[in-house]
Parts: sequence; structure tokens; C-alpha cells
Amino acid sequence: MTTPFDLDTWVHEARQEPFRFKLSDHVFTLPAAGELDKSVLSSVNIASPSADDIETLLKAGLGDQWGAFDGMPLPIGGIGELFRRWQKHEGAPLGELSASADS
Repeated sequence: MTTPFDLDTWVHEARQEPFRFKLSDHVFTLPAAGELDKSVLSSVNIASPSADDIETLLKAGLGDQWGAFDGMPLPIGGIGELFRRWQKHEGAPLGELSASADS
């Protein structure tokens, strides 16, 4: 009998450094995008995220920090740039993130 694949170990070893950014002298932390919970997949189009999808992903990533972030003024272009930098930190656009190495 073969040993089962230990997904808990894989998740722990695959963790990446969080993505940190500053807005209005407040430092926010987003997890690496690939570390968002799988539940977000049912509410966004990962392959081609809309503005609403980007907001949903940022809300999921910021968690308890969302209220502070959302209350700060920021031009729409800033949201786009934040999203691009978060993707770059991950090393692949969110639309190219795969569920597994075999997919």
C-alpha cells in the first residue's frame, strides 16, 4: 500500500511570503494569492477577473483589514496597480494559477 499524499504538509511547505503594501501611512498585508481559501473560487472568475471579482479577491485577502482599506480614498487606477503587484508577487497572474501542478 502506498503512502497517501499529505496535502497538509504540501500547504505548509508551499506557503509564500505575504504581500505588504502601504496606503495613507497604514501597512496592509495580503497573503500570497494562491493561499486564499478555495471558497472564493465559487464567487469569482479567476480566468478573467472583473472589477467586482478583483474587489472580492481583495476583500478575501485583506480579511479584517478590509474595513480600514475600504475607508481610505484611492483612485480606481490604484486598485488595478495593487492587483497587478499582488499578482506579480505570486509569480503568475491569478488567471494562470492552477489548482494542481497537473492541471
